[in-house]
Amino acid sequence: MKEKKSKGALINWRNKMAKRFTDTDKYKKPFIRGLSGAYKLLWDYLYHDCDNAGIWIKDFEVAQIMIGGDMQVVEDEALTLFSDKIIIIKGGEKWFIPSFVDFQYGELNKSNNAHKSVIGKLLKYKLICDNKGLISSYLGAMDKDKDKDKDMDKAMDKAMDKDKETTKKTKQFKPPTPEEVKGYCEENKISIDHNLFVNYYEARGWMLKGGKMKNWKACVRTWMGNNYGSNNGSSQGRIQESEGTSKFDGVGTVGNWEGD
Repeated sequence: MKEKKSKGALINWRNKMAKRFTDTDKYKKPFIRGLSGAYKLLWDYLYHDCDNAGIWIKDFEVAQIMIGGDMQVVEDEALTLFSDKIIIIKGGEKWFIPSFVDFQYGELNKSNNAHKSVIGKLLKYKLICDNKGLISSYLGAMDKDKDKDKDMDKAMDKAMDKDKETTKKTKQFKPPTPEEVKGYCEENKISIDHNLFVNYYEARGWMLKGGKMKNWKACVRTWMGNNYGSNNGSSQGRIQESEGTSKFDGVGTVGNWEGD
């Protein structure tokens, strides 16, 4: 069944094939350059398979046959990639490619015999308005939509930049005071010498082996877990440096893990 359909599609395609202008610079354009090989072929195929009004009867099964089985394409992915290049009409059964009409004919005019059938089809799907010589009003509408999208994108970018800046400020490390460390220790029943902790890291610019400290509370928990600077007297001693790694009485690494 598929073989019969593919042969029929080839015959129909040859029968309706007509000479068309092509843009020799199309592969230099960012939109085309950004597509993968399969979708480059699909986009080129749409330009050849659409009718003289730039309307393509959606058929991905035939499209796949035409561009080759080794170049797999998916409708949802195509819709995403071509979203600002096509207009979906007739409930998704057909796609309209505005740039096709613009490139092939320029401004449409009902007094031009070559344009009459194109104008008729575009009017049928309400893609242009029947006024002022039928200048391609759909292009103006698309430009307005694009301007709205650009304004929306700018607003979203601005909001995202603001959020990023707020997040950056929120995450920026602020060294704690001895009182803050003491309060955190008391609240979480952690027994370390808070003054020793602050003095130790303050002398080192709050730097860890992996870089600038990000979470002093996690370091406090690490000190507690390894009995560094404990207040219970069981593991107290002096903190020493060995090969760039902070150590307390030679037992383990001090605060080079930051946890959550």
